[in-house]
This record gives sequence, structure tokens and C-alpha cells, in this order.
Amino acid sequence: MPQKTRSSKPRPEAAACADVDLCGRCILVVGGRHQHVAHLRRVVEACRGSFVHHDGGTEQSIARLCSLADRADAVLFPVKCVSHAAQDTVKKLCRRAEKPFVPLRSSGMETFIQALATLARPA
Repeated sequence: MPQKTRSSKPRPEAAACADVDLCGRCILVVGGRHQHVAHLRRVVEACRGSFVHHDGGTEQSIARLCSLADRADAVLFPVKCVSHAAQDTVKKLCRRAEKPFVPLRSSGMETFIQALATLARPA
């Protein structure tokens, strides 16, 4: 009986990011659903970026958010899945450091990839 082999199909996130190149930028995602974090990481890495996550203050401190924001080149956060305090902190930190931030109106993958595409475009 022939042995089954793993399919060499490309991962869906690779196809979604075919035209998105983050050029090694560090993307901080604040908040969101815990079960989506691993997938968001794979998408950012498929877009040739690095990924950092902060839970928005549910378990991690807001002080940690400040240090992560310092490392990041851009910040994304789904507005319905993060505290108002974390949103305000992100906006203040990004404005002060002149870093882009993108409030996501949805926690869906299409919205996330569109935001990454916006960040990948030259300024």
C-alpha cells in the first residue's frame, strides 16, 4: 500500500499575501481574539514581516504595551476586541512616535490583510 505524503499545496495565507511585502517591518497587533493570534502571525510572516501581539490589557499590562509599541513599525487593533484604554494608549504612543496605526472595524482576515497591504505601500 502506498504511503501517504503531505500535500505541497501553498498555505492560504501565502496566497493572500502574494502581493503584500512588509519588507521586514514589525507589526504589533493589540487585542483581538486569542484563537486568531497564531493565524495572524502566519499571515504577517507570509507577508515578510515580523509579528508582535499584546492582548490589550486583559492579562498583559499596559506598560508592556508601551515597550512593544516602541519596537513596532506599525500597530493594528480591532476596535471591537480591545479595551478603550488600550486603544487610547496605542493612538497616543503612535502619534507621539509618528508611527502608523490602523483601527480595524472588523476582526476578519480580509480586513486584516487589507490593512497590511496599506502598510506595505510606500509612504
